[in-house]
Amino acid sequence: MLKFVIAFILFSIFLFAAEPDSVLPQKALIQDSTTLMTADSTTGDSVSADPEMQESNFQDNVDALFVPDSIDTTGWCTSKINAGHFDYKQMTDTVRIVLRDSVLGRSYCHPFNGYITSPFGLRKFFWHYGMDVKVKKGDSIRCAFDGIVRVIQNDRYGYGKVVVVRHYGGLETLYGHFSRAKVEVGQRLKAGELVGLGGNTGRSTGSHLHFEIRYCGEPFDPRDIVDFDNFVLKSDTLVLTKANFDYLAQARSTIAHVIRRGDNLGSIARRYGTTVRRLCALNHISGRTLLRVGRKLVIRTDLTAAP
Repeated sequence: MLKFVIAFILFSIFLFAAEPDSVLPQKALIQDSTTLMTADSTTGDSVSADPEMQESNFQDNVDALFVPDSIDTTGWCTSKINAGHFDYKQMTDTVRIVLRDSVLGRSYCHPFNGYITSPFGLRKFFWHYGMDVKVKKGDSIRCAFDGIVRVIQNDRYGYGKVVVVRHYGGLETLYGHFSRAKVEVGQRLKAGELVGLGGNTGRSTGSHLHFEIRYCGEPFDPRDIVDFDNFVLKSDTLVLTKANFDYLAQARSTIAHVIRRGDNLGSIARRYGTTVRRLCALNHISGRTLLRVGRKLVIRTDLTAAP
């Protein structure tokens, strides 16, 4: 009789362990070492028939619910480099984001130990939203913080081959002008892992890395937190206030050019460091449009940036 009772208890425990999905939402977030994906528990897709594997997956998903370092995917968009902006003018609180902490498992890796060729700030008539770091074609560019790849695009007239990585606390980093991206959308990365290879794609006059750090979609000066001379963080904690974004009022003011005799789209584009194609798009004209003396051409709007 005792053997029967013991067998019955063990059989009950086995049944409980073999059905972990019964306590999870239908759309469970499944994580592996490289890629995020979702699976419907009612279909049984991506679920192993091995009870031990099921229990392991179940525990991984439970643990993920309580990870304080989880990355917020609010507003997740894989088709746009600029997926949204927050209203910095309404920013009243101080934001603190821990970037380096051994307990939380957070660390920093400088993307590439090169010198700065163009800093964050006003460049001729356009605002440059990142730091340009000298690299050679094929140089390995590393991920600055742990994160998930949100966007990979080929922006022919701007960033070139570009990768955007989402991090904790609303941060994103952008890596532009790659010769080749070495990651996939949705891939999880650790600080220091390879993102892509240096290059000269897009609007670029020489091989370099264009590196941006953004908070909730808005870039801020990477030098606020990174020491680019010594390739390290200035502090373990990033502190942001409205003052970090006050430059946007100047950066996003509209600039117009008054057409003079002898002007053409090519000469105007060269003067302001832009392209004929962009001028046409901003002013809803074509390359064959007759330019009338005295007419204003929009050179830059609040969404125009220098990559």
